[in-house]
Amino acid sequence: MMEFSLDQRRAMASDKLDRFFSSVPADLRERVTFLPKRISQMNARVSVKLQEVLRTADIIFAHAGKFAACARGCGHCCHVHVPIADFEAQYIGDHIGTALVALKQSIRHDRMEFSGKTPCPFLSNGECSIYEYRPLTCRMHLNFDIDNTWCLHENWNNPEAVIPRPDIHPLMDAYHLLGRKVQPIVADIRDFFPNGKAS
Repeated sequence: MMEFSLDQRRAMASDKLDRFFSSVPADLRERVTFLPKRISQMNARVSVKLQEVLRTADIIFAHAGKFAACARGCGHCCHVHVPIADFEAQYIGDHIGTALVALKQSIRHDRMEFSGKTPCPFLSNGECSIYEYRPLTCRMHLNFDIDNTWCLHENWNNPEAVIPRPDIHPLMDAYHLLGRKVQPIVADIRDFFPNGKAS
């Protein structure tokens, strides 16, 4: 039984999101806003541009800690669909020393396809084993609710299950710019790394 009504939960989550955005310094907000333009003007390899996107995500979400309901070892979000582009899969593979599966085409997955039985292959003992190189979508997947109720697997199909999280469009816009010259192959992280990290 939830301690607060849905309306109360949503109001508190909305307040937390507002306070998070207000806590971000103006110069950082400007840096994020102009990230897509900066990425498009960079004369660098895709991996270098991706690092800039990931670094910017980390800097802004460093302000989220006191507002997010996420806690170390929670891991429920490590069971959902994790879509990544092939250039990001290559970046991860290069940094963890594991070859990725060379996919010939994108693979579409239903949002509810994965569950408690199909964790990310990099989830180990309740924690991300590639945390430093985790995908952008993982860095952005924060729960600004008052607790992790909607993250629990048994609540996924509840029609009221909406996880409040910040939408920071410039981050995704910059990410999509990385694949504009060659149509990227997009699939779940499990498709690129079915066995996780090489030991």
